[in-house]
Amino acid sequence: MKYMIPVIMVLCHFIVATILMAQETKDAVNKHILVDTKCSRCHTLKRVFIIPRPVEAWKNIVEEMRDKNPEWITSEEAQQIISEIVSILPERIRAATSERKDYEDARLLFVDRCTSCHSINRILLKDKTAGEWKETVERMQSEASEYITKEDASRITQFLSERADVLKEDAGGNIFVAKCLICHPGEQILLETHDRAGWEKIVKKMQMIARDTLPSARFGYEEAKLVVDLLVKTQGQKTNNSSTQP
Repeated sequence: MKYMIPVIMVLCHFIVATILMAQETKDAVNKHILVDTKCSRCHTLKRVFIIPRPVEAWKNIVEEMRDKNPEWITSEEAQQIISEIVSILPERIRAATSERKDYEDARLLFVDRCTSCHSINRILLKDKTAGEWKETVERMQSEASEYITKEDASRITQFLSERADVLKEDAGGNIFVAKCLICHPGEQILLETHDRAGWEKIVKKMQMIARDTLPSARFGYEEAKLVVDLLVKTQGQKTNNSSTQP
């Protein structure tokens, strides 16, 4: 019996130490990924880390985010997020750059480079001239030069300028914007390539769905034909979609 008490005490100390170590490990993990758990609720993490900024700029940004909902990001958490961003930013930029692919199709290049920060619909719905697109894309390239090269920027600018002209001038362009983008994210549409029969099948299916569930997006036979013509012109199977690692 006299040996039992010391044994029990040793076991108790061991259990308490194990629990404390597990909690410290859990706290350390949670602390390390705070920027991921808090910031990713509103932003893609690539958007957070793709643009290098000085510490003061990060402080201003995090404080601005915190002001929107102080209960979501406390003052202590804001400081931790800033420290994390500064410490792991180079690693995250390298990771994003290593994931970058080269695409022969400028449409896919646009989706890959631009959707890290923006929704495609937001971009496609902009009414800009070729010069305005050039200014916008060059500004984005200068901010995220590790991910968007100058060659990328040139090709994306050309794609957006040509796409904008098509949406303005093609009879199906206005219908596409008004009827298709109301339900679907632009990247979902832009990533697809079909022949005429394929697009006709998809558009007909969308017609049926809109007729039954979404009156504001309904479109008739002639409108459907114009949309199909547009999609075949811009995303027909004549386009080569192959991609290669850099």
